[in-house]
Amino acid sequence: MSKVDHDSASRRYAKKWQETLDRDESYYIPEKYQLGIVVNYLSRHGVTYTTEGEIFCYPIDILAVKRGSTIAIELKSRNVGAGIEQAQRNTDYVDYSFLSLWDDDITDELLSRVSDLNIGLLGVGETVTVYSGPSQTGQELCKRSSVIETILDDVRGDPPIQQQ
Repeated sequence: MSKVDHDSASRRYAKKWQETLDRDESYYIPEKYQLGIVVNYLSRHGVTYTTEGEIFCYPIDILAVKRGSTIAIELKSRNVGAGIEQAQRNTDYVDYSFLSLWDDDITDELLSRVSDLNIGLLGVGETVTVYSGPSQTGQELCKRSSVIETILDDVRGDPPIQQQ
C-alpha cells in the first residue's frame, strides 16, 4: 500500500480552490443582506417604509414614502435583467422606482442601460450609493393615497429589539 502525502494533497486542493475562486469571482450574497443596509439608509434619511409590500398582487421588496412621494425599491443579487423589468413595472404604481444591486455588480454598461429608463440605481456595499436618480412617474395605475395607506398600515410602531 502506498503512503499518501497529505500535505501535498492539501496544497493541490488549496491551489485548485483558489483557481476556481479566481475564475468565478462572483459570490452569491442573498438579497436579504442588502435589505438591512438599504432600510438602515432609508431610516437615516427619514423615509417611512415597509418590506415585502404588495400592489395589485405584485410583490415589491421595499415600498416607501417620504413627504407624500411614493418609492419602490427592488433588491437583486442575481438576474439583473429581471430586476430592471421589475423596477420598470413598479413605475406604474409609485412616484419613484429604484433597482438596488451590490456595488460590485454596477458597471458602466448597466449605468448606460438604466439611464435610458425612468428608474434609479442604488449600489449597496457597506453603505448605499445613489448611482442614478429616477424620473418621477407621470401617472400611476394605483392611487398614491392607496400606496401610502398600504405602507402606513404595515409599519409597526415597535422599535427594533436593538433599541429596546
